[in-house]
Amino acid sequence: MQRLERWMPAAVRMVIDTLAKNGARGVLVGGGVRDAFLGRAAPDWDVATDAPPDRVASFFRRVARTGEQHGTIMVLTGDVPVEVTTFRGEGPYLDGRRPSHVVFLTELEADLARRDLTINAMAYDVIERRIVDPFEGIADLRTARVRCVGRAAERFGEDGLRPLRAARFAATLGFDVDAETTEAMRSALATFERVAWERKRVEMEKLLGQGVRLATPVALLESSGMLGIIAPELVGVAADCDKLLGLPRDPWLRFAGWAHLRRVDAGTSGAIAARWRASKQDGRRVEQAVAALTHLGTASPPRGADLRRWVANHGFPAASDAAEVARVLASPLYQRFPAALRRLAAARPPLAVADLAINGTDLGGLGFAGPAIGATLKKLLGVVLENPGHNDRSTLLAVAKTLSTAPDPT
Repeated sequence: MQRLERWMPAAVRMVIDTLAKNGARGVLVGGGVRDAFLGRAAPDWDVATDAPPDRVASFFRRVARTGEQHGTIMVLTGDVPVEVTTFRGEGPYLDGRRPSHVVFLTELEADLARRDLTINAMAYDVIERRIVDPFEGIADLRTARVRCVGRAAERFGEDGLRPLRAARFAATLGFDVDAETTEAMRSALATFERVAWERKRVEMEKLLGQGVRLATPVALLESSGMLGIIAPELVGVAADCDKLLGLPRDPWLRFAGWAHLRRVDAGTSGAIAARWRASKQDGRRVEQAVAALTHLGTASPPRGADLRRWVANHGFPAASDAAEVARVLASPLYQRFPAALRRLAAARPPLAVADLAINGTDLGGLGFAGPAIGATLKKLLGVVLENPGHNDRSTLLAVAKTLSTAPDPT
């Protein structure tokens, strides 16, 4: 409780005090309470109340009511907006994705009962300064266990994303999933398949990017059949996935590493990202990083001209991603490869035709024309990739005169 009191933003405290002054109960719910028990400052602070949305809106001068039909009013404070959601229950989940309707309630325990996991079904009553924990979420936090509220099969049957969320929390918290919840995952595939790809992607981004443990959660995705639905191409290397923890907490960099572990090619890696409805930028990044990885030697990193040619072929962004993955997954000789790449970038060597000391106009003055100009510039780039010191105007003009594509200047 002391952490909650100490870390709670002033805007959240103001909102709860305002609710209380108007005769309404306001409590902290969800991730903020969970993270405080884990000793982590929460990124989000959600408030739940027994007051209906229209009353909540009347308590504050500035609000956004876009989520009112679902019970949520956004209070626009001077610091950060605060979401206030009315206690609610849910009608039947007819499509495995969303409830048929929402009903507003006045009992906190009934609101907590609809949540997915016990560690997310706790509340802190700020006014009474007490924890409300009807499903023993605190005990599960202490034993590092992911467990559903009530019967796991029912929770997963309501929303097909919940099995993936359970695996995600196992990854991000480093917890184990309890036996009943694990078993229910295997029977929830039909519902899981109906979940929108965008929702699946968000969970996978969190699992990979925020994960502190990956081998066990990925093995759970495999054994449950979920990975066979979202990325069958990645099945088979779960035991090695903890190696990815050596990479920065970047979901798409870790994804590229996962693809490399599985020897998935660049095109297939990009196709998986597209299937997950990743942004075009993220999809290209993955595809280019995996392509760069496939052109690295397995024993030792490229050096000198070989390194410059590799970077020229793939570009510094993809090369940097590939170097990080190689540092973690390749031979020990790759440990200093990212640093070598940074030194190369700082040296700013010529790596593209645009970096050459001469251009097409200069070649035109020597009598080159049409496609021969582009072909000759590419050959000159090869020359300076081999030896950057040759990138000066007089040297390149002299070399151009000797190339077989050049016409007789006389």
